[in-house]
This record gives sequence, C-alpha cells and structure tokens, in this order.
Amino acid sequence: MEKAMHSALDETRKKRWLIFASLMSVFAIGYFHRVAPAVTAGDIMRTFQTTGAALAALSSAYFYIYAFMQIPSGILSDTMGPRLTVALGAAVMGAGAILFGIAPNLFFCYAGRFLIGFGVSVFMVNTMRICVEWFRPDELGRMNGLTTAVGGVGALLAATPLALLSGLLGWRLSFVCIGLVSLLLAWCCWRVIRNRPADCGLPSPWPSGSRARQVGHGSPSLGPAIWQGLKRVVRNPYTWPPFFGFFALYSTLMAFSGLWGIPFFTQVYGISTLQAADYVMTVSLGVVVGCPIVGFVSDRALARRKLPYVTCACAYALIWAILCFSNGGKPPLHYLYPLCFAMGFFCSAFILSIVTTKEVNDIRLAGIAMGTCNTGGFIGAALMQIVLGKTLDLGWDGALLNGVRIYPQSAYRTAFIICFFVTLIGLAAAFLLKETHCRDTVDTPPALSLPGRKKFPYRKIFPPGKEDSRKGRLPLIGLKRQY
Repeated sequence: MEKAMHSALDETRKKRWLIFASLMSVFAIGYFHRVAPAVTAGDIMRTFQTTGAALAALSSAYFYIYAFMQIPSGILSDTMGPRLTVALGAAVMGAGAILFGIAPNLFFCYAGRFLIGFGVSVFMVNTMRICVEWFRPDELGRMNGLTTAVGGVGALLAATPLALLSGLLGWRLSFVCIGLVSLLLAWCCWRVIRNRPADCGLPSPWPSGSRARQVGHGSPSLGPAIWQGLKRVVRNPYTWPPFFGFFALYSTLMAFSGLWGIPFFTQVYGISTLQAADYVMTVSLGVVVGCPIVGFVSDRALARRKLPYVTCACAYALIWAILCFSNGGKPPLHYLYPLCFAMGFFCSAFILSIVTTKEVNDIRLAGIAMGTCNTGGFIGAALMQIVLGKTLDLGWDGALLNGVRIYPQSAYRTAFIICFFVTLIGLAAAFLLKETHCRDTVDTPPALSLPGRKKFPYRKIFPPGKEDSRKGRLPLIGLKRQY
C-alpha cells in the first residue's frame, strides 16, 4: 500500500512539470508583449506619427486591462478553474497580437494591445493557483521565482531577437506570426493542464494533515462567499505592504525596460536600436537570474520573506540613484551593462509580493489574494509609463528625426528621478511586510462569513518546528491574528 502511494506521488511530480511547462509557454509570450513596444517604439511612432504620451498610452493599454482583471482572474481561478481560464486567455492574446500586426490605424493598434493585455491578464494568478494545488507550500517561493524567470526569457526574446525579426520581416508580420503561435499554444494548454491532482486521479503533494487538506483546499467554487472573501482580503492590513512593494518595484522596471529604456539609450548615447536592445536584454537577464535565486534564498536559505525583500529593495533604489545622479543622469557607457543587470536582479524581489500576500490570507482565498496583489504592479506599470511619457513631452525641445521625437538628456533625467522616488515607496513598504516564515499564517474559520466588527484576539506563532518555551522549545517569535 505504501509503495503504491509513493508511486502515485511520483506520478504527481512528473505530471505537474508537464502542466507547468505548458503554462510557461504562454506565460513567456505574455511577458514578451509587456516589453515589445520598447523595441518597436520607433517604428510605431513613425508609422502612426504619435507623440511620446500617445505611445505610452498605447503601451499602457496592456497594463490597464491587466490590472483591472487581476481580482476577476483570482475569482475565475477559484471558480471556473485555471485550465479553461488559461486556454481562453491564450486564444484572446493570440487574436490581439494578430489584430495589432494588421492594424490600419492607431485605434486598431489600441484594440489589439487591449486584447493582448486582456488575454495575458489571467496567466500569473492561474499559474500560481496551479502551483498551490500541485506543489508543496515550501516550494511556492521558488516556483514564483522560476515563473518570473521564464517570463524574463520572454522579455529577452522581446529585445535583440525581436529587433532582428522586425528588421527581417517588419514589425507587422512579426506580431502576426507571434499571434498564430499563441493560438496553437492555447490548444496545447487545454489538452495538457489539469486544475488539481485529483482531476487525474493522483494524490496531492501537500503534507498529510496540513491545514489546506483539513479545510478542503482546492474546492472548485466559493459560491456566494466570493464577495465576502474579497472583503476579507481587502480589509486585511497585511495585504497592502506587498501590494505597494510590487507597485513600486515593478512599475519602475516596466517603465524602463518595457518602453523608455531603448529610446533613452539611442537618443542620449547615440547608439543603434540593436545595441540599445542589448542593454535592455541585460535587464531581462538580471530578472531571469535573480528570480530563482531570490526564491531559493527566501524559501530555503533563510525561510523568510521580509529580509530578502528589504535587502533587494535597498539595492534597487541605489541603482536608480546612480542612473539619476551619476554624471548628470548619463552614467558612463561602460557602466551600463552591470547597471542594467543589477536593476533586473534586485528588482526580482517583487516575486515575493504575491506569495507573501497568499500567506497572510485565508488559503481558500489564494486566487483572490494573489490577484489583489498582482493588481498593484500593473496599475503602477500603466501609470508610470504615461507619467514618464508626459514628462518627456514637457521637456521636449522640438527636435525630430525621421518623424520621431528626440528628447534631451535633461528630460530623461527628470523622468528617472520620478522613478527613483517611487522606488523609495517600495522600500518603505518592504519594511512593513509581515514576516510569514514561508508558511500560511491565517487559521481558516469554519465558514468564510466574518464575525461582527470586533477586535480579533491574537495568538502566538513560531517558525516551522519551533514552539513556546513553556513547552520546552524555543521562544515566541511573533503574533498572529486569530480569525
């Protein structure tokens, strides 16, 4: 009997990696679309004769709908299930990419970008929901890091490889081809993904007797309790520090690598678009390397969330300070590769936001909690791209080259100083995080309905394997709200 159980668990471990690979194929393309406008910015401005603000609005259309859809995506993951949600999202993303490529005017470009963002918006939360079902709690930080690293590979493809492909096929045909690949991957996701091990007749990898099992973790629907669940997440004060941390770190990264980095390099340093794409690709490489390392350090080396988050947020703010204030906002060219890599590497702390939010909320509300946190980063990305576009337009001195606005160094410096102050908000949020020791810290009540508005009692919590000194073990570490 025990041998059969071990065999079934081995089958679960094999199956989950196949499912994860299917999710990552569409997730990488979704991440590709986040930063693709940086490479095609000049082509789009030249084709449609747009201003910097209009280009920023086009790029941020992706982020607005993405941010709006995060809580609905969490609800869909908790009700309809990740399998159907991801397959439909990939199909919509593919249709949007095709429309973007064939758009006859700027309106259809906006529509295509909107559809791309709408389709991609369901990927992250549903990927993490799959990980919650198929992986153990102490693996979630690493899985989030690996997920974002794969997304970083998609961003790598949106740098120099996209610049080469656009030079070969043109930016329009490049997006049509990407859309067709997305439609094929949507079909693959439907065939491969399963919402939970039980759907395949396999056992859960969760430890026997865990709280998630005791409360029926993985229930396909929250029914009428969805609204109550959302209110619980929003009213939880520990939800908001990771929300604002993600807002600050991710918005500034996307403002730079997702849109304005390549124009900055080409216009301030006078290098080619292909060379500038190499620098932006280095930012993505830093994310690819940093996310798994941050996840591993948080999960295994430290078994903490707050310390690595604060450390990386400090270093990330320092990177922006160098970019803004070194040599009048124009660091020496030979500094740029290590600077860009460090920017991506230390910004990788944002991956801890989503898992921390899950750990400070009811496990049955994992999808809604992660969706709420994810909203922060993408609201920030949409706002920051437009704020920087407006700032650059205000500093424009009227220079044009082949129909493209050329912004002076002083305008970029002003825009990047705004980013620096936003990173300080992220650093402050990091200090306010609740330390979870990489485990769920909220006891699940017998029902999702809340008691009346009253003060909740607190109880003691300890790191894994440590108990109260009165029981002959190590002393109290913190307090935990009792629901």
